Amino acid sequence: MLIVTNRNINSSNFKNGVGDHKAFGDSVNSKGPNEVRLAKAEKINGKWKVELIKEPSRITENNIPSRKEFSKIRDKLTETGKNCVFFVHGFNQSFEKNLEKSLALEKEHKVEVIVFSWPSNPGGFKTKEYRHAKRTAKASVGALDSTLEKLGSYLKEPFNREALETCNIKFTLMTYSLGNYLFQNYIIDSVYENETSIFDNVILCQADVDNKGHASWVNLIETGKKVYITINENDWVLKWSDANFQKDRLGRTAKNLNSDNAIYFDFTNGNGVGKTHGIFYKKTNNVVKDFFTKVLNGERGEDIKGMSYDSRSNSYRF
Repeated sequence: MLIVTNRNINSSNFKNGVGDHKAFGDSVNSKGPNEVRLAKAEKINGKWKVELIKEPSRITENNIPSRKEFSKIRDKLTETGKNCVFFVHGFNQSFEKNLEKSLALEKEHKVEVIVFSWPSNPGGFKTKEYRHAKRTAKASVGALDSTLEKLGSYLKEPFNREALETCNIKFTLMTYSLGNYLFQNYIIDSVYENETSIFDNVILCQADVDNKGHASWVNLIETGKKVYITINENDWVLKWSDANFQKDRLGRTAKNLNSDNAIYFDFTNGNGVGKTHGIFYKKTNNVVKDFFTKVLNGERGEDIKGMSYDSRSNSYRF
């Protein structure tokens, strides 16, 4: 997987440009939250190998080799027939946790993942740390914007028959939990210029953002196909967020689902769902798995069997 991160680098962890699961830390880059580094990561015999592509590098510079690395990913996707997911994780994620969750995403849904890894783990699962993570999320908007802008320029194809016939790779964005707070601030920021239109689907998974007023910014999201929002009213992480900070998290609320731009999927009553927060990779039931496999591969979630549209709630339900 390809890693784009504004985390601080643990230089002592690297030898000849290669490190492990401790390659990046839990603070922003020493040169600021908009400074990013690129790395490749793979798990070999149970151990992570993290290889720097260049150190240091600004994704806004024209001379970084990210186009070359992205081209390698596209070649790999063409050979394997896989699609690609750009993944923005949530709160309390160390670099290692982020790698493991991304690997689970790859394995469960047979996709290749590009990880946007931001420092969301300031020291624990407490009020002070959560607020710190939200401030870091806001500060990371510039890094996300530059990343998506650069990826968009790489995805542009020459307008000819050969290029169009071979370009069948689907590209999906999934923002998870507090990663949606970062994404929300990006969408409402003046830097947003419809860069998300490069994605076939955009998935706001178990969003740790306010349900109230969410339509005002969700309606601004540009995408090639659909915007999906997932809900579990019993989500234990979002319940904690509700109880300690604010009320009615978008990913935990089955009311006021009023964005004209989004399709809502409420998994609350699904077998095995229970209090699950990590609903895209935890074992629940085949319907939930089928939904994520479809939408992460750029297909229509509405086509899955086992859920139907409820006009009263404006959502698909069991």
